[in-house]
Amino acid sequence: MKTVRSFSPTTTNKRPLKGNASFPLLTTCRQTAKMFSIICLLTSPFATAEDSVPQGFYGSVSLFTGFSGTTSPLSTDSDAVISEYSTSENNSEVVVIPFWDVKYRLNSTSELYIETDIVGMASDFYLNAGYRHYLKDDSYLALGIVPGLLEKEVWKNPYLLNTQRETTKAAVRGVIANYNKLLGSDWSVELARGEFNVDEDTTVAELQRDATLSYAELSYDMQLNQQWGVEWVGHYLDIQSNASAPDSQRYGMDIETQYRTGRHVVMAGASSGQQNFDKELALFGRTRKDDRFGLSATYVYASPFNIDSTLMIVRGGWDHVDSNIDVYDSDNYLVTIGMQYQF
Repeated sequence: MKTVRSFSPTTTNKRPLKGNASFPLLTTCRQTAKMFSIICLLTSPFATAEDSVPQGFYGSVSLFTGFSGTTSPLSTDSDAVISEYSTSENNSEVVVIPFWDVKYRLNSTSELYIETDIVGMASDFYLNAGYRHYLKDDSYLALGIVPGLLEKEVWKNPYLLNTQRETTKAAVRGVIANYNKLLGSDWSVELARGEFNVDEDTTVAELQRDATLSYAELSYDMQLNQQWGVEWVGHYLDIQSNASAPDSQRYGMDIETQYRTGRHVVMAGASSGQQNFDKELALFGRTRKDDRFGLSATYVYASPFNIDSTLMIVRGGWDHVDSNIDVYDSDNYLVTIGMQYQF
């Protein structure tokens, strides 16, 4: 059994960023067990309005379990010894995924928060802590830090052939700024900047993964009526290598529809993206380019067994990366069921 606890800018797509390769972007599935930050969005039809929250602690805690699978030879879920750069056999496992979003209300307009998330600059499971200020138009401004406490496991050198590969740790550290419901509208903006660092990266310089990250995201949440809603997200990630590895730019778009009736919410999403690198990799004799596509489906049931302030959430997702260099091709899936408690 595996507890998900990590992240990397090499993978991505929102709502649905584990990839151990040189920044393999993830989409809706956000690799193996990395696509659940969207769960926080599912609570909105049942959540208490922010301006009615009294001073003190409030928030939510969640726990999910299920199974995940990947076909990437660069993932630490693959065999420690590989003989060629090709897509590996499917590797599946049981996963346990905790989430929390804990806030302390200071007064009617200000609060401190600490939360786990999956999306954004880190593109993977990460911890974010900071300050939010609520405005009269129902919007808020937030400034947070990603301290890099939740590390992920990666190979020291994922490209070794016929040799036992060893693992090390990697983390993202940085700052995040949000303007939610821009000027009282349905638009939201997120900007972030940080560093991705591998503790012991023994690859050659042109494949080393340490990098500076710059991230921007624009989202629009449109409620068509009492039952139907649509959210779309556009995002951009610039990755500047700290060694001599290629720099890259990642573009992506996600869309998700929501249908609500009574205590039920059904969601269906799709995402697509592209990551372009700026120079040739000598090991493979070409300049890398990745295309990706993802699908997801979610079912939410409020107050299961008539237990107040709880949600039961069932979710499945699939993410496909098609690269012009075979070693970066991958398929990832995740199916989970879990509970969320709001307090």
